[in-house]
Amino acid sequence: MTRRIKVTALLGIVIAVLAAGGCGGGSGKVHFATTKFVFHAGLAFGAFHHFIYKPLKAGDFAHPLQHKAEVVKAGLAALFTYHELKIAIKDAQSSKLLSKLVAPLDALGAKMNSLGSNLKHGHISTADITSANGDIDAITQQSPVHLKDLPTPSLGG
Repeated sequence: MTRRIKVTALLGIVIAVLAAGGCGGGSGKVHFATTKFVFHAGLAFGAFHHFIYKPLKAGDFAHPLQHKAEVVKAGLAALFTYHELKIAIKDAQSSKLLSKLVAPLDALGAKMNSLGSNLKHGHISTADITSANGDIDAITQQSPVHLKDLPTPSLGG
């Protein structure tokens, strides 16, 4: 199995588990909101950078033979990012420290929803992806907690 297939399979499994488990659901106060925010925002930002932004910058969406596979992975990543952002917003709403991030996260979530819809139909907008990346950078800078993009470890292969 190639590394690319392993990564795609892993992303699919994570999305399925989160969709089935409803991680972070329910109303009311979120316990350990800051910790959970860092976790969910980190997953969202990492998936966006690894499966959408970096492939765009590398030109992977331009190769005719890889184009469809890359767009499918990017679409799944946009869905996953949107899901994780919804949870991160709930976490931020439960924290006085993070409450100022709710509006920017909400706007980013709307962009991810739109981006996912566009990718689902095979439309790649460099401007939308670059804009979302700028929003992620702005949120990272505004965040009172440390959010850092770490290198992805090798999955073997």
